[in-house]
Amino acid sequence: LCTVLPAHAENNHAPGLQPVFQFSATSSEPVIEYNVVHHMLAQQDPVPLLRVYGDGRVHVHFPAYMKRAGDYEMYMNRAQLNDLLHQLADDGIMDFDPAAAKQKKQQLEAARRAASGELFHASDASDTHINVKLGQYQRSTAGPRISGFSRQFRWRNLEFDAKNIPESVVIRKAANAAAILRMLCTPPALQKLP
Repeated sequence: LCTVLPAHAENNHAPGLQPVFQFSATSSEPVIEYNVVHHMLAQQDPVPLLRVYGDGRVHVHFPAYMKRAGDYEMYMNRAQLNDLLHQLADDGIMDFDPAAAKQKKQQLEAARRAASGELFHASDASDTHINVKLGQYQRSTAGPRISGFSRQFRWRNLEFDAKNIPESVVIRKAANAAAILRMLCTPPALQKLP
């Protein structure tokens, strides 16, 4: 079974400027992992919500406290997996700089407070985790090859920040990447595992 991913809007890279990804189609290690950790839950499920493997296998795990509790799978083809990786790169996940993003967030929040006195706070914290592991990654064919590429994206209250700090392009794009990964957890092509 395959699922169709939405074509990403920024598929207009000039030749040579497209990112290049290399990964094993036989690896038992996921190429992409996605999870959301909700801090209000007393017992966290350590298994990631989503794992995507180099052979196209998509494994979705819903914890026991969810209506769809259990494990599900489907497959995507190589082109769909490459498209997903391109989307994550376009949305800044591969080159995410957490210190710069946090500094920009603080600047935007301070400017908002000074201008309007508004301050937003999320009472139920959740952390978005996106892990990408590739044999090699190049930002563009002209750029250096990074062997054994591994990126761990972490952001507290990503959806909340994207909604309340829309001026932050970096946060908005990261939230878009998370939304695309979340979409992979809901297609009708998912088959429940025994």
